[in-house]
Amino acid sequence: MLRTTMPITGIHADGTPCTHQVNQRTGRPKDPNSDYTGRTGYGATCSTCDETITNYLKLLVTPEVTKHLRQHAN
Repeated sequence: MLRTTMPITGIHADGTPCTHQVNQRTGRPKDPNSDYTGRTGYGATCSTCDETITNYLKLLVTPEVTKHLRQHAN
């Protein structure tokens, strides 16, 4: 049986994953010459049911992910 995972990743305004190096405080890119606008929030997608949780703060996504993963444990 596969393990259910829900990794939290940074996301852009259009919902695409953010893989750029960013300033932790501002969310803006470390490279000043980049045309990248910055991270706008965080998201997590369940590997089992494809439910997605998003918010602008990682602090608010984490408990929702934990709650969702508990539903799959039953």
